Amino acid sequence: MNGVRLPGLVLLAGALALAGCTTTSSDRVSQPQLKKASEINAKLGGEYMQQGQLKTAKEKLDKALKENSDNADAHSTYALLMMRLDRPDEAREHFERALDLDSSNPSLHNNYGTFLCQQGDYDAGIKQFLSAAKNKLYETPAYAYSNAGQCARDAGRPDEARKYLRQALAHDHRMASALYAMARLEMDQGHPEAAARYIKRFHKVATPVAQSLWLGVRIERALGDQSAARDYGRKLVRNFPDSDEAEQFLESR
Repeated sequence: MNGVRLPGLVLLAGALALAGCTTTSSDRVSQPQLKKASEINAKLGGEYMQQGQLKTAKEKLDKALKENSDNADAHSTYALLMMRLDRPDEAREHFERALDLDSSNPSLHNNYGTFLCQQGDYDAGIKQFLSAAKNKLYETPAYAYSNAGQCARDAGRPDEARKYLRQALAHDHRMASALYAMARLEMDQGHPEAAARYIKRFHKVATPVAQSLWLGVRIERALGDQSAARDYGRKLVRNFPDSDEAEQFLESR
C-alpha cells in the first residue's frame, strides 16, 4: 500500500559492483562489512522486485539475510516478495521477524496490516494500520487510516470503515484511495448522493480508471440522471474498451 522510492538504474549499476566485491568471501570480512553488504543486497532485492525480476530479487534477499539475519529491512522486503509469490506462511514469518527487530517502524506496520487484511485477518490488520497511523513519526498517516477503512469495509463493518476513511480525509482531503473507497462505501450503503460527491472529488484529483467510471455510471443511474450515466459510460468505453467494466456497461444499456 505505500513504500520507499528505491534508487534508480543509474545507481543500481554501482550498487551491483559494490555488492559483488563485498560479498564474495563473507567468511573473511568483518561484521560491519557484512552488515553493509546486507543493506546493499536488501536494497537491490527491492529494486529487482519492483522491476518484476522476482527470481533475482529472491537471490539478493537470500544473500542479504545470510550476511545479516538481523536486517529488518531485508526481512520486510522478503515478506513483500513472499506476498507476490503467494507464499503467505513465509510472508507472515518474515513480517513478524522484521517487527521483532524494528517494532517502531510505521511503514512496516502498514505493510503487515495490508497482508493480514488480504488474508482475512481483519482485526489484526486494522490494529497494525492504527499502530502506523498513530505513530507521530509517520509522515503519511492518511494512508494507514485509508487502509484501515478499506479493511473494515471488507470485513463488513461499514460504520467503522466510514470512521477511518473520514480520518484519512481529515489528514489529506485529496487522498484518491480514500475518496474512491468512500464513494464505493456510500453507494453500497444506498446513499448515491453522497457517493456522487466522493466520486466527483476522486476524478478531480486522480486520472479516471475503469472501476471509477463504472462506479460513476451506477451512481448516476441510481440518481436517475441517465445523461450523466451515459457520459461516464462513453468515457469508459473510449478509454478502457477491453475492460470488464466496459463490457458490463455495454451489456446493461
